Amino acid sequence: MIQVPLVFYLRILPEIVLTLFAMLIMLVEGPARAGSRGKLAGRLALVGACAAFLACFVQAHYPGMAFNDMFRVDAFSVFFHLLITAATVVVVLLAMDYLPAQGMERGEIYALLLFGTVGMTFMVGSVELIMIFLSLEISSIATYVLAGSRRDSAYSTEAALKYLLLGSFATAFLLYGIAMTYGATGTTHIDLIAASAAARSLHGAHALVLLGAGLMFIGLGFKVSAAPFHIWTPDVYEGAPAPVTAFMSAGPKAAAFAIFLRIFYGALSASGNTWFWMVWVAAVLSMTIGNITALRQQNLKRMLAYSSIAHAGYVLVAFVALGAQGIAAVMFYLAAYVAMNIGAFAVIAHFSWRDERYVELRDYAGLGFKFPGAAACLTLFLLSLIGIPLTGGFLGKLFIFRAALHAHLIGLTVVAVINSALAAFYYLRVIVYLYMRTPDREIETPLPSGSFAAAMAACVTAVLWLGIFPERLLELANRSASALLFHIGR
Repeated sequence: MIQVPLVFYLRILPEIVLTLFAMLIMLVEGPARAGSRGKLAGRLALVGACAAFLACFVQAHYPGMAFNDMFRVDAFSVFFHLLITAATVVVVLLAMDYLPAQGMERGEIYALLLFGTVGMTFMVGSVELIMIFLSLEISSIATYVLAGSRRDSAYSTEAALKYLLLGSFATAFLLYGIAMTYGATGTTHIDLIAASAAARSLHGAHALVLLGAGLMFIGLGFKVSAAPFHIWTPDVYEGAPAPVTAFMSAGPKAAAFAIFLRIFYGALSASGNTWFWMVWVAAVLSMTIGNITALRQQNLKRMLAYSSIAHAGYVLVAFVALGAQGIAAVMFYLAAYVAMNIGAFAVIAHFSWRDERYVELRDYAGLGFKFPGAAACLTLFLLSLIGIPLTGGFLGKLFIFRAALHAHLIGLTVVAVINSALAAFYYLRVIVYLYMRTPDREIETPLPSGSFAAAMAACVTAVLWLGIFPERLLELANRSASALLFHIGR
């Protein structure tokens, strides 16, 4: 009989909590009365997400390996556990405001949010490629279904189908990359791949590792919406329900970038000179294509979709900076991006009304005076996305540019700064409509609920705290970067 030490379960305590609450939601969904199902499921999901967030602090007290050295708890994985579970708490609050207004308050949506989070948290702690693949599939299947959860909308069905088909292709590339890497090194453990690749001097084995790196980059590039693997993003973001879009733009992206760091800084660190240029080109394409295309958008969800492509490019700038400073910049920026992006989608979800009929730019004309609180929050999030001082977005970009300059990436930094200036136009255009345009029609908007107010308070607090008092999070990011590099250097 196999004896599993208790400490192993403590190291995956957030995943256990999320799974138990997701299963509980599924069990109570059937017996509950029709009118109370969604409310009960929402409350359970909120309690489960908050409990998982608190469980991350318990997990942090038990660092080490678990389950045949496939899962690691260190400062790096704890950082992303906290970030992803915090994002899930806010998305659940947003769903509790959005779903009743849309007439789609169903328990399975909350269960899928929690199951998707389980996949993401397993991803960020995994140090074995097959484990990463399985975790990615858990997360992906949940988000595929969530994207099509507006059953009466053809756009939502199209978004889910497109996401499923293209996501399956991307997953195949990732799996082929894992197979190539295993064929070249004889292992799928991240800590062992780099040493094994360096020990094998055959040119053919080295070429196979590089081929595996390229294929895995395609698969992960799809997950983070990096160009030229971004084509799915605007249609899926537009068709999916707004809280699901907020969820997809935050949690999966943060988890995928964590895996990016583990694989390319860890397993493939010996071939850094080769994949460096691959990521460099993707960063330039993502920033440029995302920002230029966003300039032409009138639909705010599509605008933020192209914006997310551009922000993936900014993160990749820090990624190619190499070293602890680049890793810390990636992590700090992801934390700021999650807060400001979920916040922006939360306001759009609240204003969109039934069937998301109010998501065009012209629908926001004059709302700054009609709904001053929500409009002020949206303005703050947009200013943070631009990178205005005293916001998390400003310091996030500052740390990225500083890491790139220290790595002597002058040309890439110039491209990033130009793109940041270009992005200011379409963000400021929304603010102009909020406060300086006369509405051409009246829009219906429900009164803010307590859950919406709580979600706004959390996002606003995070954006301002990261912009004014960044020391604590930056210290944690630096510690996490050191933890990742320590395991690479052993």
